[in-house]
Amino acid sequence: MGFQQLLTALRSRISLRLAIILAVVFGLTVPAAVLVPYQLNTIEEAVRSKNKDDHERLVGILSVILSEPLWQITPEIANISSEVVYSDPRVASIEVITLPDRKEFIKNDTRRHSQKGPFTIKTREITHGGQVIGEVTLTLAEDLLQESLRSDFRRYMTTAALSLILAIIFILMVLQWRLVKPVKVLMEKSDRLANGELNDPIALNREDELGHLASSLEATRQALQHSFGELEIKNQQLLEYSGTLESKVRQRTQELESVNQNLEAALHNVNNAQAELARVERMAALGSMVAGVAHELNTPLGNCLLVASTLEEETRRLLKMVEEGQIRRSDLTRYAETALDSTKLLLRGLQQSAHLVGDFKQVAVDQSSAQRRRFGLLVMLQELSALLHSSLRKTPFTLELDIPADIEMDSYPGPLGQVFTNLVNNSVIHGLEGRSSGQMRCSAERMGDYVMLIFSDNGKGIPPDIVNRIFEPFFTTKFGQGGSGLGLSITFNMITNVLGGNINVSSIPDKGTQFEIRLPLTAPGDREAKDPLLSPD
Repeated sequence: MGFQQLLTALRSRISLRLAIILAVVFGLTVPAAVLVPYQLNTIEEAVRSKNKDDHERLVGILSVILSEPLWQITPEIANISSEVVYSDPRVASIEVITLPDRKEFIKNDTRRHSQKGPFTIKTREITHGGQVIGEVTLTLAEDLLQESLRSDFRRYMTTAALSLILAIIFILMVLQWRLVKPVKVLMEKSDRLANGELNDPIALNREDELGHLASSLEATRQALQHSFGELEIKNQQLLEYSGTLESKVRQRTQELESVNQNLEAALHNVNNAQAELARVERMAALGSMVAGVAHELNTPLGNCLLVASTLEEETRRLLKMVEEGQIRRSDLTRYAETALDSTKLLLRGLQQSAHLVGDFKQVAVDQSSAQRRRFGLLVMLQELSALLHSSLRKTPFTLELDIPADIEMDSYPGPLGQVFTNLVNNSVIHGLEGRSSGQMRCSAERMGDYVMLIFSDNGKGIPPDIVNRIFEPFFTTKFGQGGSGLGLSITFNMITNVLGGNINVSSIPDKGTQFEIRLPLTAPGDREAKDPLLSPD
């Protein structure tokens, strides 16, 4: 546990009374702990300074009073004169010597053996008539000084301790009277408020912070009492209203059930309309293909008819020559060559027609229904592109396929073909409109169990403000000009609901538009389903 957590835990467990006691004790003891040593040091310095001054004064007195006895060489008078100084209990010894021979004149040290010290020594010269005649040495013992300092320390500490205890007691009494007791009263009042007892007024006849706190609690009590009174009224009104609420709920439930039935019917109608729109769109695309196929078949069949009529005429001419007996080898050779060339032309035209009819037959079956089957993506789109070629040949636009031949799908070729047809028509009508040339390109890439189809053109693009609305039903920029606004909406629904994929569009103005279609190789749904477009699910 860190120091901060320990401090937080201690602080949360300390009561108000203990916190006040600790604050008072620390508030008084900390300054005392700083000031007492300082004061004692000051006293000691003062006592030592006084002791030093006394030492200087006493040795000065001795040098004066012993001048005459030392000059007259009367040790008895000198001993009597030094007794005045030696009467001071601090004096340990007095020694006087004569100069210049340094002989001992007097010596008084009877107390020195009983004193412990430490000792301080001072020496002063004795003069008479301006001549140095001797030297006095005064030794002081600090026993009494140390005892005095210890006595002063005990007295000062006792005084400080008593003052601290009395101050703490006095402060605690004042705090108990002015803070702790009122706080307890306010706590009891607050507990009553928490328990919902709001009839007992809260009042403290004081003008300090606690008095303001009591006034605030009283205002809170009154506000709560008022709020509870309003709540009682509201509860009574709710009880009265709940009597009629059940019947209103039943009525609203019946109305909602009726609305839900209407919505279900409307949803069913919308699903039917959507299926019908998809069927109509397929039929419209199929009709356009029929016109294109008819136009494409007209050329090879017309050529076959012309070759057949020419061959018939040549055959009749040969028969006439045979009947008249005028046939020659060269005529027979020329007829055989003509018949061979005509047969080649007939076979070529008939094969082209048969190929177109086969493509149309498969596409027509796919477009008129949503039968599920396995198919090659490249073959299916090539067949559809061949049928769209007749309408694209009238425009300056080209369609390019870049589809790998190994992509096989188990899906619905009809809806997929309609999606492809809608994208081509959308590019021709909207993206490439008014341009002298243009390219459309459809590429595919296999990605695991999915295939990514990318259809793009280099047309004028889609404005940024409507690019997010192109899949909305009935949204078109050709409104009133033959556009229904259903092509891309049906495309979106077929991709998401039938083919189980998703489609995204990106466009840059004047750079073209790109549709990205992600389809599963195996379409979702029941393989035995006849037509998923007619299913509401």
